[in-house]
Amino acid sequence: MNKNVLRLFFKPLTILNKFTAKDSRLIFFYSNLGFRDNVKAMYDYLIEEKFNMGYKFVVSINDYEDYKDNAPENVTFVNNKEGIKYFMKAKYAFYCFGKYPIKPSKKQTVVNLWHGMPLKKIGNMESGLEKIDYNFFTDIVSTSELFNPILMKSFNCNEKQVIITGQPRNDEMFKENPIMDGAVRRGADKVILWLPTYRNEEKDFPTPVLTERQALELNEMLKLRNAKLIVKIHPLQKLSGEMKKYSYIEFVTQEQLNKSEMTVYSLLRAADALITDYSSVYFDFMMLDRPIGFTVDDIEEYKKNRGFVFENPYDYMPGYKISNYGDVLSFIEDVIEGNDRYAKERRELNKKINFYNDGKSCERVVAKVFRRHNS
Repeated sequence: MNKNVLRLFFKPLTILNKFTAKDSRLIFFYSNLGFRDNVKAMYDYLIEEKFNMGYKFVVSINDYEDYKDNAPENVTFVNNKEGIKYFMKAKYAFYCFGKYPIKPSKKQTVVNLWHGMPLKKIGNMESGLEKIDYNFFTDIVSTSELFNPILMKSFNCNEKQVIITGQPRNDEMFKENPIMDGAVRRGADKVILWLPTYRNEEKDFPTPVLTERQALELNEMLKLRNAKLIVKIHPLQKLSGEMKKYSYIEFVTQEQLNKSEMTVYSLLRAADALITDYSSVYFDFMMLDRPIGFTVDDIEEYKKNRGFVFENPYDYMPGYKISNYGDVLSFIEDVIEGNDRYAKERRELNKKINFYNDGKSCERVVAKVFRRHNS
């Protein structure tokens, strides 16, 4: 359905929502891109803390059928169409992918957890999207004062709506899970995780600056050094064919992670280094204080077409700049040898990016959201 038509459909629901009675014991979760990321992390935390013993949970997701038959006590999984009525009844709601374009009533708390602090432009900062209303929440989470004005501009919200809590998904990186970490590492001395950003085009190979032939060469080098490269394919990325299997390069999909009850943050925790491009995930990984390599082969084109929130994105990319296959080899070699050339720069920038580095983001969201709106 056309987005403009969809917004017209939801507009009367904002009025109806104002007059709909709210259930103070109902917590609502929403995602239109799978049950993952910040909304799943928030849900998991509340389940661990047994909030579902005092509240009813309704989880509205596009893949609800994967969860509905094994739901915990007082938890119901529904599709996103059915979820509308529960959203309008809920006192509390959380989302990070998509949303219902329904304004919260004065009796509701709707938290936009989003899915990462931005390097690339999002929302109203994107060209052609300046006039679209993205403010359908009472609160939006941030990681530091650096991002507050960026979020305000991107979502056309005010300063009071932005809360510095850290992102719930990052708490996973601070948990101890040697069994899961061992399953990721599988005896490798070094593990490098590669997280390419989504590109709106079909690709022959999921990583930039690396061809299938070069991957064969790289696999032999990794084998000799007992190092492993894990490539997490973006959930939306389309590939033109089947991926070859390598002994020391592993390609992982979101579906595989879900089946293993793992997340990207399980992989990040176990990784010794990260390769990415313009994905916000590297802001998260900085909290672990490990080397980062940035593929920047198309940065000028990306800046022209999508744009960045900072005038000079390089000022906020504390790591190796990778433009070709040789740079990939050099970065991996440095990781294997323990050479961390950008440690000082990374640590200084992390102080601006992540106000908290403690794995307690979910706890802060609960404290600020539940207590503040009940005071």
